Amino acid sequence: MKNKHFLSLICASLITTGVLGAAAIISPNITPTAIVAHAADTNFDISNFKDGQWFLYWLPDDDILPDYINNNFSNQLNSLSEPTQIPATAISNDRDNGTDGQSFTVSRLQLFPNNLAIVGYAPYVSDAVKIEVGEFSPTGAKISNGSLKVEPADAQHTNDNYGIIDGINTIQNNNIAVVKMTPVKANLTGTLYLFFKKAGTGQFKPTYAYSYAFDSSATPTQITDTTGTSTIDAPTGSKTLQLAQTGYIDPQWTGGDSNVKIDANGKITGLDNPDEAGKSVTFTIKDQAAPTVTHTFIIRVPAKSNPNNGGGSTSVITPTTPSTPTPTNPNWNPSTPKNPNGTGLPNYAAVKGSAVYAIKKIYMYRSGDFKKSQRIATYPKQRRINRPMFVVTGYARSNGGALRYKVRDVNHHSKTAGKRGYITANRKYVVRVYYQSMPKSKQIIVINPKGVHAYKNQNLTNYVKHFKKGAHLRVKKIVKYHLTSRYQLTNGNYVTANKKLVIQGKH
Repeated sequence: MKNKHFLSLICASLITTGVLGAAAIISPNITPTAIVAHAADTNFDISNFKDGQWFLYWLPDDDILPDYINNNFSNQLNSLSEPTQIPATAISNDRDNGTDGQSFTVSRLQLFPNNLAIVGYAPYVSDAVKIEVGEFSPTGAKISNGSLKVEPADAQHTNDNYGIIDGINTIQNNNIAVVKMTPVKANLTGTLYLFFKKAGTGQFKPTYAYSYAFDSSATPTQITDTTGTSTIDAPTGSKTLQLAQTGYIDPQWTGGDSNVKIDANGKITGLDNPDEAGKSVTFTIKDQAAPTVTHTFIIRVPAKSNPNNGGGSTSVITPTTPSTPTPTNPNWNPSTPKNPNGTGLPNYAAVKGSAVYAIKKIYMYRSGDFKKSQRIATYPKQRRINRPMFVVTGYARSNGGALRYKVRDVNHHSKTAGKRGYITANRKYVVRVYYQSMPKSKQIIVINPKGVHAYKNQNLTNYVKHFKKGAHLRVKKIVKYHLTSRYQLTNGNYVTANKKLVIQGKH
């Protein structure tokens, strides 16, 4: 059938003599490219898009001709945020068959590897990789589209293909087509994702959101503050927890321990195991199609309850000794702390596990002794709502005694997300994300473009009302909640005290 663009791989004589097959089209716009002469059994990670040297063909509906070839496809940006644009029409650059200059409507595409390590001399692309294609909405939902499919090689080989995708022009304007390739050949590893969107239809903007529901609860609780790790308190007696998300194309759930497990759909079991009482269990979701997109959940299991002398019950919590940061040099002596909490940290220091953000330009370093050669990330000064945020995981001191935060980058959807290193703890550059005090005016203003929600409970459950950006709210007190804080409104409801979402004062 339509295997014209595959002949150069299966014709060994053309490869060894350097003569280009039909896939390497000679035209005024295309530089002839010979097939890369790797041994057929060379190990290769197909997620290495560039070295795979993939060609992209735009094709019409009814035949292989005319066509447009892009033999520089692997050197171009292709990602979830920057998908390849699908043109409505194209002009053939295939001089080999005399169709160059002809305009045609694009309805299909073909993906063709120009690296012998992938396909070798096999007759079909499907001999090397399994190809799947799907249409996805910004919420990550897979859309039913019977026209979008991998085209079979021919009527006699319906399980084989030449890498042709039918119906690429049938996806909806706001959606994206995702091609997923996984190895079939033993010498191949990894997974390759490629993204396509109709030209002229705007940017693809995933809608990331998270929710949870314990046991058989029919009403999930939405998580509104997703700027950092989400901490969820399990009610006493809970057995299961369903975590849910939107926006992820190919979600992967990980985490748990020997007793508490999570399945591929985000369902957690084992919360009622007696050995888990009083513990915290961590879970993470990652989009395999866009690995920098992640979110972490910490589930707090309540401690065991024992009867007290009054016949009721009380939570039995085993006290723990606060951890003392390990000194990195003799200038830091935690035994003579500035803070009476015994940590050896100054009063302003953020506690381990809490969130901080940068108010000026900073760098992340590999160690607490800041050297230019050890910089691993740069964070420019940003507007308040976009300031880079980190979770404090530990502490260090420079050789001169300056305090450093050991941190994890939690700037989701950023290229630096997940990086770990050291940043300054200087209050002129880095401060806590959550307010620690009441405003003098007893007012706050919503600054988040998406607004904020008010809730009946301190743990931000039982949604009451939504406040738009610019709303002025009267508050009567600030409430600590684990490693965050909330403002209680004068009507008794609660809103976040996250500085990226609200600001103190009247303004």
